[in-house]
Amino acid sequence: MPGWRRTSLALAGIFLLLGRAHDTDPGHVHEPVAAAPLPLVIESEGPIPRPAPAVGPTGLPVTGQGFWRFTAVTNNVLSVPEAARPFVRGAHGTLIVDAPRDTVYWGLENVGWIAFSNRLSQAAIVAGDAKFSRGNLHGADLQPRPGHLPQVAVADNVEGEVYLSDTTFQRAQVLDWPAAGPYAAKGEFRPTDVAFVGPGEIYVTDGYGRAHFMPASLEPLEYLGQWHGGKSFSQTPHGISYLSAEQALLISARPEGQVKRWSKAHGHLLEVAGLPTGSTVCDLDVWGDYALAPCLDGPNRSPGPIYILNLKRRAIVSTLRPKEDLGFTEAQHIHDAAWYLAPKGTAQELYVLFTCWNPGGLGALKLVSLAE
Repeated sequence: MPGWRRTSLALAGIFLLLGRAHDTDPGHVHEPVAAAPLPLVIESEGPIPRPAPAVGPTGLPVTGQGFWRFTAVTNNVLSVPEAARPFVRGAHGTLIVDAPRDTVYWGLENVGWIAFSNRLSQAAIVAGDAKFSRGNLHGADLQPRPGHLPQVAVADNVEGEVYLSDTTFQRAQVLDWPAAGPYAAKGEFRPTDVAFVGPGEIYVTDGYGRAHFMPASLEPLEYLGQWHGGKSFSQTPHGISYLSAEQALLISARPEGQVKRWSKAHGHLLEVAGLPTGSTVCDLDVWGDYALAPCLDGPNRSPGPIYILNLKRRAIVSTLRPKEDLGFTEAQHIHDAAWYLAPKGTAQELYVLFTCWNPGGLGALKLVSLAE
């Protein structure tokens, strides 16, 4: 489900262990680990029943391969509120999903959070803390809490801060720049993503600054004085996710086109998975045995694809091309993507939602089955 973002399901299956690196010192990495390229394996079945074959005119435009074929959804979904439309072209943000409440949140620069509800058909700007509308909500994570609204942690790469709140977004706790370790000035810190690693701790990745990733406690909200990674780890460690069952972090090494698996328990690099050459990966969104890997660019600087990875088969099982195949003209660079599973009677409709950058935009794809 959409709330499955950064779940604890094992991702080790997509990686080939090639060595180890120890990188607990700022910017220092030993024994580099080579990437294991992921093969393309087409699947005829998936984790949910195949949708009923599409009806109506033949020639329905689709993107993807095998079971994982999607069509564009443009009617009565993700309609941006009028007051926010002037800011859409500059969009450079994130998507998070509160599955139990059927609500998707989009972070839009200089606007804040926009909530899409009622199966994506209703939209409203969240009147929250002013902090959310001053900078750019670049990368975020949502953590469910039994008996309470979910927590949300979000990295603001413009203000150089991280904000913690619930989904009312009424009060933002602020985690400022580290002011320690490799950081001598606030301008050196430009965080791009954040991940919950349990009820009391988060990890922040400084993708646009000095390229370290670091833990922080929630009570009190403060850094723990540990610095990992640096430019030798990745020039842009853009996204970060947590696998609790393995006590491992997944770092999206954007310019290298790699997903790096790093042991939180032991403080060293474990494995590296390589996407097709030229793919600049921004993040991962995990659902069961599958993950979305959205990219700014594809091979040979082609419009950004969204790869679907089968974590057990250690493979790419589908490549979605929203711009080339479905005519999403703004989708030159995909910045974030999220699974969204909407109920429909006794069946389920599976969507891939995405947001893009330069130019900015937002789109929805729905899983379809074509008559043979």
